[in-house]
Amino acid sequence: MDAYETVFSSRREAEAFYGGFLENGWISAAWKDSGLVGVLTWMPREAAKHGLAEIIDFWVKAEERRKGVGGRLLDHAIAKMRQYYQDFNSKLRRVMLFTGASKRYLAARKLYEKKGFQISATIPPDRLDNPRYKEFLYVLQI
Repeated sequence: MDAYETVFSSRREAEAFYGGFLENGWISAAWKDSGLVGVLTWMPREAAKHGLAEIIDFWVKAEERRKGVGGRLLDHAIAKMRQYYQDFNSKLRRVMLFTGASKRYLAARKLYEKKGFQISATIPPDRLDNPRYKEFLYVLQI
């Protein structure tokens, strides 16, 4: 949980947030030399019959980027999403995520687009959790 020190106000808050993902198996992680180098968390949205999942958090350590880690995490998570919906006699239809529109997130956006995600909406600053920059809503149609 040390990786979350700059995001959450305390270790307790980080554990509370990520505990639900761990408990339900809605998390994919990448490890290298026994160290965590990437995480993707997701959750189903609404009833399983709708087939909608949302990627909540996705990061790869800077020194491990451009090595395929992010792509493998996305592939692994989408396979887990498919299995989740299959377990409820449904199927995964769409995956959504929000990401920043600034240059800082350009590599992430390129990865999403390479995997088939498309921009579905532009969110103005201060409408969600980013007071200064706009965000994009990406959707992958399965």
